[in-house]
Amino acid sequence: MEAINLGEEKTQQIAQLINFGNENYDKEDKKAAIEALSTAIAIYPANTKTVEEINGDIPDRSVILTKLGMLFTKYGNQLDPIGVHLFKQSSIYNDNDIEANYYLGKLLFNNGNVYEANSYLNKVLDNIDKSDKLYESTKEFLDDINNQEEQDLPIFATDFVIGQALSHTMLNSPIGTFKKMSFDKIERKYDDRVQLFPTDNTKENLNKIREFNSNHGFKQSSFDEFLPANLPLFEVKNELSLFLGEGYTLIDQGAEIYDVCGINVPPELTFNFYKLINNETNNISYLLLSGKSPLEIKDEKVRADDSNHHQKEIFDNYKTNVSYSDDAMKSFVLALAKEYFDDNLSEDNIDNSHIWGIRDTNFDQTFDKHEDFDLKDSRVEILIDTNKD
Repeated sequence: MEAINLGEEKTQQIAQLINFGNENYDKEDKKAAIEALSTAIAIYPANTKTVEEINGDIPDRSVILTKLGMLFTKYGNQLDPIGVHLFKQSSIYNDNDIEANYYLGKLLFNNGNVYEANSYLNKVLDNIDKSDKLYESTKEFLDDINNQEEQDLPIFATDFVIGQALSHTMLNSPIGTFKKMSFDKIERKYDDRVQLFPTDNTKENLNKIREFNSNHGFKQSSFDEFLPANLPLFEVKNELSLFLGEGYTLIDQGAEIYDVCGINVPPELTFNFYKLINNETNNISYLLLSGKSPLEIKDEKVRADDSNHHQKEIFDNYKTNVSYSDDAMKSFVLALAKEYFDDNLSEDNIDNSHIWGIRDTNFDQTFDKHEDFDLKDSRVEILIDTNKD
């Protein structure tokens, strides 16, 4: 994507705000520093680099995002969702930012999530000079990781915490199951929008969370009141031809969607499930597109139901070693087919299955789809073709 020329006026404005923010940062006036640096960030154009950043006339925004993250988390000492989000945003523009990776790794380590802490801290070690002030403490964190006991944070803690923050929750994870109305036709929706609605269990659970939040400092109406005025939040835009070409016909779909923000979340926080017809065989197929964190959340919910056959965890986690099971992913998709569409299938009904990784790349809002899903990927795509007509 071509860089944008910001212009002299905006360049000077950003430089003045950053200087003022840095002065207050040095004076430990957190409020004034956050206000100035946040205002500066808002002037940078979204999703693209500027000529001025490339030429060094103004700082790369990753530097400012990292500094804001340090302020919100008190230098990695406080698990603040906004700070976590800022560090993640910084890594979009500079994946090797030493301070962003260090303070996010420190934050996760101190909260028991050693898998992601190990990943971020090793990025620091790969890019840091031994004379840097953060080198020795990074080494100490990594040396201590093998002795650290894991606590209750999910494996993919950063995305989990960001999902909590975006949906303004204080209790549990405000993600619920949404389906299309049974009488709604889905013709010609392969690359179009489909309106989804919460299941009764989802409304019940989200209402409990909203009631809890209202009683603890964050006023929220019931979900029944919230939904009618906010239906567009739960209108999923399908782009199936980008993932599958034209070889399938969409016949039904559902999703796990976060309350409040609906579909307005980064790709790695999305979870979409589709029922399709394979145009070549005229048999049923299923497609799952999901980020790792919502996949982990839903996997736990599905396994809690003893009536289905999916009881093996998708992700196997032992400290810094996390792997996934192809077989568990397949059984998970079959369990979803039962839950979403009341389809009863066994592994004998699977004709073909395929798992891809999706890496949503940088700030240009493109993605790279490739064979062999990797835990560094932001999403997984699972396609199952069946012998059922």
